[in-house]
Amino acid sequence: PTETPTPNLTVVPTQTPLPTPTPEPTVTPTLEPTDQPLIVSTGPIATAKTPLRLGRQESVPEAGFAFKAPVNYTTSYSPNQVTITSDDQDTVLSLLGGRFQREEALQDDFNQFAEMIALTLDEFQTNETYQYMIDGYSGIAAEVSGYYGESEIVGRIVVVAPGEDQLFYALAFSPRLDNGEGWEPEGRQAFEAVIRTVIFFEPFQVEE
Repeated sequence: PTETPTPNLTVVPTQTPLPTPTPEPTVTPTLEPTDQPLIVSTGPIATAKTPLRLGRQESVPEAGFAFKAPVNYTTSYSPNQVTITSDDQDTVLSLLGGRFQREEALQDDFNQFAEMIALTLDEFQTNETYQYMIDGYSGIAAEVSGYYGESEIVGRIVVVAPGEDQLFYALAFSPRLDNGEGWEPEGRQAFEAVIRTVIFFEPFQVEE
């Protein structure tokens, strides 16, 4: 049998630091866990200052998912992963998928993903986890915070299992700002809009 790899996440494709937010004290809300899955709604989502439009559908064959990125966002690809970055580089979304070595419980897969991100982001913390659904498949999500370089960031991570040996990971974050251009609502709007377009399929080998 061929051993399936563990995820190798590249958080951002650039070394350009995020802008330093205004040092005003804010409180990150803690989401209460729920017994019911959180279904990504097809109704209104967070509204930013600029209306969000999505581009054409793109796919990552070896990762087993397709998506639509916001117009004017930059997409870059690495094995099994796509990173979507706003034109001002404030908001970063990383989507990673494929066949990976699964743990017995999805919560353990989530914990491993969080530990991997903690190696890249300083003072990385996760709030209470809750159930989250993408393309009809149940997963686990949490609001997160930390520092990327000198910039304080907030965002969300999600882990979903579309198949017995298939996993999908999502990380999104923006600077902590109070002017409507940070995570609330601009970054969260972009994340939710992209996640609403994600569809899963069987990963397959891409010929070199």
